[in-house]
Amino acid sequence: MNKFLLILIVFLISCKEEKSFADDIVLSFPKDEKLTFQKFNEGIGESGSGIIYIGKDTTKIDVKYNKSMIAPPEPNPNYIINADELQREKELLKYFHPTFDRIKFSETPIDFDSFSNRNVKIEIKIQDTIPKYAYNYETGDIKKYKAFPVFIKNISGRKLCLSEFKNFPLAVLSDKNKWQTIWNDNAFICGDPRWQYRYWELNPDEIIVVSVNYLTGKSQGKFKIWTGSSSSDEFTMNYDKQIIKNQKHYFEVK
Repeated sequence: MNKFLLILIVFLISCKEEKSFADDIVLSFPKDEKLTFQKFNEGIGESGSGIIYIGKDTTKIDVKYNKSMIAPPEPNPNYIINADELQREKELLKYFHPTFDRIKFSETPIDFDSFSNRNVKIEIKIQDTIPKYAYNYETGDIKKYKAFPVFIKNISGRKLCLSEFKNFPLAVLSDKNKWQTIWNDNAFICGDPRWQYRYWELNPDEIIVVSVNYLTGKSQGKFKIWTGSSSSDEFTMNYDKQIIKNQKHYFEVK
């Protein structure tokens, strides 16, 4: 074999990207749905977390979400659901899990684990468009946004104690060459004094699959998914620079 050709083959093999833990995960959803970009502030008043799945059986995962991290209260035993409400609940099961059953309650405040490069591995699939479902209780509408999947694996070898979270924020590299968090709204979020008493655990080797909505606009920017003290690799996405000016709070991250 030609010596140059042999060197080239060895070089190409060595440069081949290492396979990710997320590469074999198949996300299942209807391919004919009409998806839209979420507009700024459009998500205010809509329920639904970005969490699709938590666990180890990742052969094939249906793209469904949790309407809330906390299970709803038990209905009044004398309440009778009517036919319209029953039909609506059946329809929602196409898009949402019945409940998130991992939340536990503590009598004392919890010290949560923070995601870091030492305990989690983050992989994003920016080229893979998936639906992000959200439900508006006032109008009864189900929104279907364009999103991409993010995969997070517990590589710590121990259980991670986590707080509630609905979605992960994006971080954008600003014109000042600073990474700052960015949300697609400027809503004011009221604090919950009991949040430190609720927790859930991510077991060793378990994977979280979440979705993140695409932004849209004429500018291109550098982004990453920020999860506390850990973040994904950088990726490029279109966005409208006005969204940076619309942020209610300015928060820099590393």
